[in-house]
Amino acid sequence: MEEDLECPLAFNDLERKAWRFAVQAHAEQRRKYLQEPYVRHLERVAQSVMAFGGTTGMVMAALLHDVLEDTPVTEAEMQTFLEDTCQGTHVKPQEVLQLVIDLTDQFTKTQAPGYNRKRRKEMERERIAKTSARAQTIKLCDIIDNTRDITAHDLSFAKVYIPEIVAILEVLKNAQPFKLYLLACYEVQKALYALEEARRNEPLDYETT
Repeated sequence: MEEDLECPLAFNDLERKAWRFAVQAHAEQRRKYLQEPYVRHLERVAQSVMAFGGTTGMVMAALLHDVLEDTPVTEAEMQTFLEDTCQGTHVKPQEVLQLVIDLTDQFTKTQAPGYNRKRRKEMERERIAKTSARAQTIKLCDIIDNTRDITAHDLSFAKVYIPEIVAILEVLKNAQPFKLYLLACYEVQKALYALEEARRNEPLDYETT
């Protein structure tokens, strides 16, 4: 798959290295609905971060934000990559790593097996509320892309996902710029409208006598 992919031209040298690392880490993983290479999602999130004034370190973290959660790459391996890549540059590897850690779900089924989905999402929401403004900015860009994707292709899952995102948005108000937060709210409101329209169009289940 890697040979068929081209790195977006907008990325600088450091960001390209993070892109290549993400491509290798996610390997043959694909997005659920369109079966596109997983890196396409990462590119969209990173490009949104860039469009809203994110630093190189933030763009790198956006490209790497699912690596620790969804691939075999360890935190130590990512730290080594970042230290080697950022050596002699203005980007601080530990700050990028911390952003990725902040963006990694700490309450998955595996890590919190004693809790149901509702409680795990509540715990994750409480954790995200304490993350940095930069991490919250990247999180909003991730939410925007995921919301668009899920609403367009899986309204059934959207019934579960969107209410969870509504709750998370309440704790992401430190993200900058504020217009990004408003955009995320807009996308979620569109999703809620789509869910309501789908509900209204569902056939009524009349009882027969």
